[in-house]
Amino acid sequence: MKILVTGGTGRIGANLVLRLLDAGHAVRSFVYPADASRARKLDAYEGVETVFGDLRVPEDVDNAVAGVDAIYHLAAAFQGPFDNRQYLDINAMGTLNILESARELCPNLHRLVYASTEGVYWDARVSGRYFEQPITEDMAGKYPNMAYLMTKWLGEELALVYHYQYGLPTCAMRFSTVIEPSELLNDEGLPRHFLYSSAYATYSNEDSYELQDIRDKNDPEVRDMIASLRAGWDGEEKLLLSLNPNGVPYRQHFGDVRDIADGLALAIESDDAIGQAFNLAGAAIFDWGDIVPALAQRYNLPYVEARLPYMNYFELDLTRIGTRLGFQPRHDFDSILATAEAMRRGESTDVIPTGVMFGEA
Repeated sequence: MKILVTGGTGRIGANLVLRLLDAGHAVRSFVYPADASRARKLDAYEGVETVFGDLRVPEDVDNAVAGVDAIYHLAAAFQGPFDNRQYLDINAMGTLNILESARELCPNLHRLVYASTEGVYWDARVSGRYFEQPITEDMAGKYPNMAYLMTKWLGEELALVYHYQYGLPTCAMRFSTVIEPSELLNDEGLPRHFLYSSAYATYSNEDSYELQDIRDKNDPEVRDMIASLRAGWDGEEKLLLSLNPNGVPYRQHFGDVRDIADGLALAIESDDAIGQAFNLAGAAIFDWGDIVPALAQRYNLPYVEARLPYMNYFELDLTRIGTRLGFQPRHDFDSILATAEAMRRGESTDVIPTGVMFGEA
């Protein structure tokens, strides 16, 4: 098949393209011109056609969609120089443009796979996310927090509506927190998610997502947790066993880009995907209570515990995607760490690195 991948040079897109090429497909990669530093990432691979364009421009989208047999719509405004209006224009209206072009130009479309997010489960009325039971697909919330997540949810709704209204064979994949292995380690080769310096930087930055997400910053307990964390930083690196406000260690479901790419590839292989939304995550459930003591031994670093006001405790239920599509994730924390360290040593791996977003060509 000829398959369009929007966002084909992104961290997920590039690794998905490898899967599609290995399966014998031809790929058209749709690239946002402003992301110039990653625009030529796939040039070395035969079978990849790169086209440039903006999701907000219907003519650009028509040019990308025309003549393809399947579409992976991964491109979105994320972690870039975007405001709320641009998130809506790019993520929601851009998705509408993809759907309209597919409906008009691809009467025999095999599949349109929409990249959604775990964020459809978060509630804007709550500081963070805390789920005692694994999250199933029927637990989507009513008020996804922050503009990015809301616009991704709108895109998912549009994709599924176009299936039921127009018969487009769409499905949605709700990604867990995605990590490309080289993103795990900082410049000193230490796992950034578990460092005291990382938490200190987050809670010292009034614009950080975690601080912005706190609903009652004037709560005395919240102020005490933040003040205690800031006061505990002495300039010497150490690990942090992050605790929720109730004292339970952080626990977060991640997805290695290789697992995410594997799951996406399965979405075009079975008609059981059509009209469905699926959780898509990896085998990597980061449990701070288990991982931090092990890392302390591995890197010969001390660790301390601290309660944080931002709640973080969840795992995605992968029963539906496993049962319907046969998905089995392969990469747990140890696998991600081993790959990250290999990449840092300059060794060849099966991962295409993320690269620098929105840098110069």
